[in-house]
Order: sequence, then C-alpha cells, then structure tokens
Amino acid sequence: MTAEVTQRPPEREWHGKHLSWSYRPHAYRWEGERIVGINFLPSAREMRAWMMQRGQLSYISNSDRETTGCYTNPYSYSAAALSLVLGQAINVSHEYATTPSPDHTNVDAEVERLRLYNDVLLYTARFCEVVIKQLLHCTQFPESRYKRMALGALLESPCPSCRKQNGKEPHLVSLIGTLAHPFHLCLEFDHCAMDHMDFVNKLRNAQAAHSEIQTLNIRAPEVSKKQLLKDCDEVLSGFLHMLSHLEKLEEAMLDDLAKKGEAILLLRLNGLPAKDCNFNLVPGQRFVFDPKGPTQLPNHG
Repeated sequence: MTAEVTQRPPEREWHGKHLSWSYRPHAYRWEGERIVGINFLPSAREMRAWMMQRGQLSYISNSDRETTGCYTNPYSYSAAALSLVLGQAINVSHEYATTPSPDHTNVDAEVERLRLYNDVLLYTARFCEVVIKQLLHCTQFPESRYKRMALGALLESPCPSCRKQNGKEPHLVSLIGTLAHPFHLCLEFDHCAMDHMDFVNKLRNAQAAHSEIQTLNIRAPEVSKKQLLKDCDEVLSGFLHMLSHLEKLEEAMLDDLAKKGEAILLLRLNGLPAKDCNFNLVPGQRFVFDPKGPTQLPNHG
C-alpha cells in the first residue's frame, strides 16, 4: 500500500487565468438521440483506489468502440491503457526493489534501477496529462488548444489569442485551473495539486523525458535496489496525493453531468424534441429549462 506524502513539493505562484466554459454534447455517450452515459472514465479515482489496494483497474479497448452507446472520448481509451501500463510499472519496480536477484551483477542492478525508475516517472506524468485531457474533451475548448500540450503547459501557458497580436505580452491561462474553477476547487489546485504536478513534470523532464537521465552509480545490487525503492516511493506518494485532487474534479464533473443529463431526459420524456435539447450546459450551475427560449449551442452532431 502506498501512503500519501505529507512533505510538500516546492511551492510557486500560479498566475494562469481561469476561463469560462461550457460542456459540449460530446460530454455524454449517446444511443441515437438518447443520453446513455457520461463520456469519460474516472481514471484518477480508480488509480488512487488501486494504489491503496481498495479496487481494481477497469479498462476499455478498441473492441468497445463498436458497441452501442460506446465511449467516443479518445482520451478515455488512452487513459485505460496508461492505467494498466502504469500499474504494471509500479508492481514491477516494487517487486524488483524488494526481491533478491542473485544472477544480477552490480551493473545489471544499476541499469535495471534506472529503467524501472524512468518507467514510473514517465507514466505518472503521462497519466496526469491524459486525465486532464479526458475532461477537456467534454468542454467546448477545441482539441487543437490542448492536444499537443504536455503537463507543464496544461498547468500554465500563454494565451494563444494574445500570442497572435504583435507586440502584446500574452497573459497566462491554466486549463486545469479552468476545469476546477466552477466547482470551487481551483484554490486547492493552485495551492497544492498543481505544485505536485509541477514537481513530477520537472522530474520527468530532467531525468526521464529527454537526453538527460540519472547517471550510473555502480554499487552492490541491494544498495541500488534500496535507492530504487526510495526514489519510487517519493514519486508515488506525491502522485497519490495528486490523484486525490484529480479525483475530486472527476467526481464533481460526473455528478454535475449526471444531474444535467437526468433533467434533459425528463424533458425528452415530456415531449421536448431532440432538436431543442442542445442546451448551453454551464458547469457547476443548476440546469433550468426556459420554454420561452433556452440558450443553445450550435449543433456539433
């Protein structure tokens, strides 16, 4: 069982603006004109439960794309795959760190330490990225805005609109803060969760993502294994705490979308045509239907 970290990572001031946003129809899974579910997996919640030995990691695969009412969120399929890959990386690193390897030389053990630590570091950062993008896919933000963003840019990046204006210093935007804001979670993200994500991202960039890597330190295998266990525990305990914040955001969006979906379903049962149900669904606000003229979004199909 992994324990949540109590030691905070380095703090920084976050200046990313939180933008207003609405859901788009792709926030739901559809069967024809009927809502049958919400279009993202609670990946952070499941991963946190699994790390605390309280649950299993579920998954969806390519074959599920052919089923009725299937997930159409591409990041949900990536999140399912990354969950299992990260889970295996965690298990393998812990097993190697705590099990004797009589056939391994000092060099073998040190190389294996580097490989396994890099796997854990890379996949924790990538998992955070895919969880955030899964949620962004449910919003009206165009995918081109965030598709190629790594974790650091999702935390805080220059406004693309300002960047196009010559001579104007762009203000900063936080897409994760933007997601959290309607649910009154932005303060805990700005003052805690984002510091943890920034720490993992900097470790990934400095030690695992590019040309730099921790260097070889040849010593007895048991010493290399001890360092592997320590380094992985440091990353994973912070990651577990980070997941507690992402889990809150997932649950807030799930609850919000479920309530809005139930209200729309009731309207449909009462005879409202599907063409009149493409509402402007504002996160964190109670959905109220105005028969005189509901605000609507353009039809996205």
